[in-house]
Amino acid sequence: MAEMNWVWVLIPIAAIFARVFRDYIRLQTQQRALGTSNRELERVVEDLRTTNQTLAQRVENLETIVVSQTWNVLHAPGASEADREQKVAAVVRQEVHAPPTEEMNRQRAEQLARRLGG
Repeated sequence: MAEMNWVWVLIPIAAIFARVFRDYIRLQTQQRALGTSNRELERVVEDLRTTNQTLAQRVENLETIVVSQTWNVLHAPGASEADREQKVAAVVRQEVHAPPTEEMNRQRAEQLARRLGG
């Protein structure tokens, strides 16, 4: 009869261990799935960073074009075609020899903002 008491104690302990093992297996499966999705999300974030950098560079280029002296000359009101061509030739020579710096771009952007605002 003493041996039968051990059997009744072992059955609940075995059931508890089985449930803990089953939960552990489920957790491992979830972690593998999350690990895969994390790597995929990291790849997507890196792609978006690259795209964002490319677009930021393109916006900077467009800002430089819009605020350049050539743009101002081409869109000057009341200028004749001959005057425009002469001014464009002079401005292009200046812009080719003076590479734009960040400070120049910032100043040009401020000038454009003042002109458009007022």
